[in-house]
Amino acid sequence: MAGLITSQQMAARRAPRGILWAVGILLALVLAACSSSEPQGVPTVARVDGKPLTLAEFNSMAAFMGLGGDPALLEPELRRAVVEDLVGRALVLAEAERQGVVLLPEELEKRERHLLSQLEPEAFKHDLAIHGISQEQWRDELAGQLLMEKALRLILRPKIRVTPEEIAAYYRDHRSEFHRPEQILAQHALLPSKPLAQKLVDQVQKGMDMSQAADQMGAPLAAGGQPTWLSRGHMPPGLEKKVFALKPGQLAGPLPSPYGFHVVRVKAKRQAVVLSLTQAAPEIQKNLVAQKQEALAISLLEELKAKSDIIYDQQFLEKGRLAPARSK
Repeated sequence: MAGLITSQQMAARRAPRGILWAVGILLALVLAACSSSEPQGVPTVARVDGKPLTLAEFNSMAAFMGLGGDPALLEPELRRAVVEDLVGRALVLAEAERQGVVLLPEELEKRERHLLSQLEPEAFKHDLAIHGISQEQWRDELAGQLLMEKALRLILRPKIRVTPEEIAAYYRDHRSEFHRPEQILAQHALLPSKPLAQKLVDQVQKGMDMSQAADQMGAPLAAGGQPTWLSRGHMPPGLEKKVFALKPGQLAGPLPSPYGFHVVRVKAKRQAVVLSLTQAAPEIQKNLVAQKQEALAISLLEELKAKSDIIYDQQFLEKGRLAPARSK
């Protein structure tokens, strides 16, 4: 087939594994790939078992990876990496369908609420506008990513075993990871001016909920108002000294820094510690499971590719322009 190369030929030119097909929370337009028929005239960068992977899908994924909107401006290795991401996505979703894996509405709603609680609403809208998508499109992409995660988890987790010996060996070889600095559990607001920060302090001292007061001032708290653990070593020194001197229940502000004026309420404190093997075991277990799942996912993808008919547009991979359609 003119202008096209097979998956076997593509394997010899694969992009670095650092750009994995499953990376990132916002993979682009997952559900748009679910049609099994190819409309006439739709630009196609590859096909998986006859299913087209379109130029529109490529452009969307490239935009979400921060690679811009013109494929011809990308380095060939990056273009190949994005196409391989599209291929991997199509293969995993097809396998999910074969195995009857579906995403429940409540699973999507739970993750969506969690993500949105960590985002500043205006910044989120700004990012959507930059990428040229609606929140509904973003939600569809999130659904596709979650379906991929669920499929991989259900397919691969039964094959994963982590032994006590592996946990002990990891703890021995990575002991520095389990040194925990002093931490505070705090609510935190950052305001652009001292008068605004003082107004927030005054309202909280009068008994108003800190999150509600900040929302009314148009300066919502970080993490959706939920207290978060903050560690020493991650703040400007002057601010850190004042914040870590607070006792649980105390409120401080306005506290100046190069970023603005801070208001902080401390809920709890943790002293610096070195976790024991017993304390660290759950975290180690989680890390080792994730490592093994990633390795199995790579193997699964290679297995699915070997069993599939994958055709790539060679001219697109090399130059970022589609090969001319063959006349019939």
